Amino acid sequence: MLDMRTIAKKLTGATAAVLLATSLAACGGTDQAPATTETESGTESAEPAEDLEEEAEDTAEQPSPTTVEVNQSVTDEELGYTITLKQAIVDIPFDDADIWADGYRTGVAVEVELANNSEYVATLRDSDLCLLVDGEEVTTTTSRISTFQTFADENGLTSLPNTGAGQGETISGWLFFYFETGSGDHEFALRYSREETEVSVIGGPDGGSSYTIPAEDFDIAF
Repeated sequence: MLDMRTIAKKLTGATAAVLLATSLAACGGTDQAPATTETESGTESAEPAEDLEEEAEDTAEQPSPTTVEVNQSVTDEELGYTITLKQAIVDIPFDDADIWADGYRTGVAVEVELANNSEYVATLRDSDLCLLVDGEEVTTTTSRISTFQTFADENGLTSLPNTGAGQGETISGWLFFYFETGSGDHEFALRYSREETEVSVIGGPDGGSSYTIPAEDFDIAF
């Protein structure tokens, strides 16, 4: 769940101060040699393969990373946010090889730019974004760069600042996700979600009013 946050529009003179309160919901085994048994002559011979119990599982082989150039943007006109997906890297390796022991998993890195041109005092954060795999939000949370530190260091990838983009700010960097699935091709998208947002106007010539900005999802496929 995302933190509760309050964003306000600062006005002067007889105009109203606008407060906007938002509640958002984010978005190995090894090969085993045949067992042996002692014969009457004292030498060892391999037992029949059909008598052996299969106990070890092969460690899944890590796939090769693939870079996808995207350079697409979505804009939330209501809140004044622009999210740009520059590029993505699919099938990036984990530092911990054991994470591949139970089957195929994949890491996904996305380079994004967050521009906050809102009229409200608000912060656009990485937690406002999520990864979609085959149209479904992945169940894992956003992973910090430490999970993929070796790959990030070798390729000069810097994580997106976790302070977010405040009013009038633009930040850029990489986000890292992972998901568990069977191997094969998948459809990916980066989603920015705006939940239903209530705006309260306090004061002014009308004495105050309120209105609601409806929820909306903004997807960038890659």
